[in-house]
Amino acid sequence: MSNTHIWQVVDSRSYGGIESHIYYLSTALQKYNYKVTVVFIQDYGSHPIEEKFIEEGVNYIKFSGVKDFLKQVSLYKPNIIHSHGYKANIVSRITSKIHRIPVVTSFHAGDAETLRLKLYTWIDKKTAFLNYSIAINEKISKTIFGKSKTIDNFVPIPSLTQYKNKKINIGFVGRLSFEKGPDIYCKIAQSFPNIWFHVFGSGDMEDSLKASAPKNVLFHGHVNNIDKAWKNMDLLCMPSREEGLPMAALEAMAQGIPVLASPVGALPKLINNGQNGWISKVENFEETLQDITDNDLKTCSIQARETIISAYSPHIMVPRFIELYTQIMCTDLEATHHVTA
Repeated sequence: MSNTHIWQVVDSRSYGGIESHIYYLSTALQKYNYKVTVVFIQDYGSHPIEEKFIEEGVNYIKFSGVKDFLKQVSLYKPNIIHSHGYKANIVSRITSKIHRIPVVTSFHAGDAETLRLKLYTWIDKKTAFLNYSIAINEKISKTIFGKSKTIDNFVPIPSLTQYKNKKINIGFVGRLSFEKGPDIYCKIAQSFPNIWFHVFGSGDMEDSLKASAPKNVLFHGHVNNIDKAWKNMDLLCMPSREEGLPMAALEAMAQGIPVLASPVGALPKLINNGQNGWISKVENFEETLQDITDNDLKTCSIQARETIISAYSPHIMVPRFIELYTQIMCTDLEATHHVTA
C-alpha cells in the first residue's frame, strides 16, 4: 500500500486539537511509507502549523475554497480522503459522490459553542451515513448517523523530562471558551495564592478572565509550540464541562505530567483516579488539589507516561487507521466493479 495517496482534509486557520491530530497522524503515516498530503480547503494566509509540516517533510496544499477543492481533487486523484471538522466532512462527502473517491470523516469533539456551529455540526452528523466515520469516543459515536468506528487520539512519545522537586506549577491548555471551563480554573486559583496557575490559549472569554483572575494566574496567550510550556508544568488542570479525548491531556501525560480532570468525554477512560492522574467533579477540585502530595505527583508522573506508551502511542493507533483505510478502499473498489459489471 506504499503507493496509496491519502489526503488529510481540513478547513482551518488556527492550531488546536484537530490540527495536532492531523500533524501526528500524517507524520506517522509517512513512517509507514504512505504518501500523505494535508489539504486546506480555504487559504486564510499563513497557518501556524506550516512550520511543523515543513520540518517533518509533510506535503500540504491550500486551495481557494470549496469550488477550487472540488475542481482540483479530480486532478490529484487521491486514493482516499480523510476529513476533519464539520466543513471538511460535508465538502468531502460531496466530493465522494461526484468523483467516486472513498471518504472517511472524523468527529473530534462533542461541543459546539454557537448556534451556527451547532447547526453545521448537526448537518455533519445527520449526513454521516453517506460514508464511514471515526469518533474519538463512544459517546460521540452514538450521535453519528451511519457506520462509525471509535479510534482514540494518540501522541508521539517525547524524551522523558524528569520530575523536579520544586514549587508546583499548574497549567491550563486549550480554548478559553465556556465548555473548557477556564472560568472554573481561575476561580480555583483564588484558593491557592502561593501556587502559579498558567493559562495557555486564547478565546472568547480571554478579556473577561484577565479582568477577574487573581494575580497568581499568568496568561501566556496562544502558543504555537507548547513543548516549552510542558517543561515548567507539574500538573495539567482540565475542569471541562464538555470534552472528547483532548490532545492536551495526552500530550501532557506523554511528558510525564499528570492530569486533574472532570469526568467528561473519554477522560475517565484515560485517567485512572489516583494512579496516573485524578478524576474529580469540578466542585471537588479544590479539595483534590489540597490532598495531592509531592510524592503523589512523582508516582502519577511515571504512570501517566506509561499509560500513553502502552495505549495511546503511534505504534498502537496508526495500524487501526491503516486497517480502516484499507477496508474502505477495498469496499469502494468492489462497489465500483459491481456497478460497471
